[in-house]
Amino acid sequence: TDPVLFPCSYLIDWTLEKDNPRKGFSAYFCGNHYRFSGEKIQEYHASTDSIPFNPVKYGAVNAVGVQQSAQFTNLLPVSIAASLEKMVSDSTCTVIFIPDTIVSGKHFAAITTLSEVNGSTGSEGEYLLDPMSFFPVRIHLENSPGAISEQTVDISFESPETPQHLTELTEQTLIDLYPEPFTIMRSSSFALENLKNRPLPGFSIPTPKGTRYSRLTGDPFPNTTLLSIIDPDASFTSKFISELRSVALSSPTPVTLILAFTTNNADKIEELTGTQQPGEVILRSARSLARDLGAAQLPALLIIGKDGTVNDIIVGFNNDLSSSVIQKIALINN
Repeated sequence: TDPVLFPCSYLIDWTLEKDNPRKGFSAYFCGNHYRFSGEKIQEYHASTDSIPFNPVKYGAVNAVGVQQSAQFTNLLPVSIAASLEKMVSDSTCTVIFIPDTIVSGKHFAAITTLSEVNGSTGSEGEYLLDPMSFFPVRIHLENSPGAISEQTVDISFESPETPQHLTELTEQTLIDLYPEPFTIMRSSSFALENLKNRPLPGFSIPTPKGTRYSRLTGDPFPNTTLLSIIDPDASFTSKFISELRSVALSSPTPVTLILAFTTNNADKIEELTGTQQPGEVILRSARSLARDLGAAQLPALLIIGKDGTVNDIIVGFNNDLSSSVIQKIALINN
């Protein structure tokens, strides 16, 4: 790896088990960084763009590179060592090394830390280390002890019974380990059709009135929802909007209609939509949404169930649009 950018290569595979369960990973090697959190693979390559790896060099203040900001990279031994070194040189911190202590009948080396903020304790830490390798075994942190915002963090480090050793970390290694994300969720291959039967990715974009419409990945909807991404300059746009409104009015079950326009021109949007209908959502500046969803051709219509899952996708406009959409809505609600 490149020690200037990061002192080691890593592959972090994580699982979030509470609330909305999901899996992801992040990896770094030789100036290449990949991260995946269930929606789309993000990748960065220093050979073609070094700014994300060293933003401070290019004018950013107190920013860290993508290779250092991925989830759980702060728990890598080299990151822990760097954090402790920084505390040692900080006059507001106290760091004490204990070469031998016994916890639960076992010998450990230990490090205790204390940081102060305006004369009060900001955080306390206890690091238990293997006495031979000095690799971390357990970390206990108390942030803002005694305050309303007090937070306790406990981290344990364990070795699997049958360790898996990667002879070399490369892009092909990642593709072999995570074939589905690299096949359908990579930017170069990501297409709108890949979202079918998957949770709708989260987004936050403005309305013509200056407020924002935001949602997280997999958030439920109150009704079956039609999310349309619209090019305002297309010749059939007015007809397309009329057809969707007709669907919303004639559907046997309640339907929420979201009209997301790629333009930022509020006057143009108002000209096309006229009076906003009850329960209707109108959005502007949706070009980034089209890109993030892989909508290369517009208009694009996503039919989304109440659970936030994309049930069907229609790309383009045709004269049978309203009847086709009503049939698809009926199938969802059967």
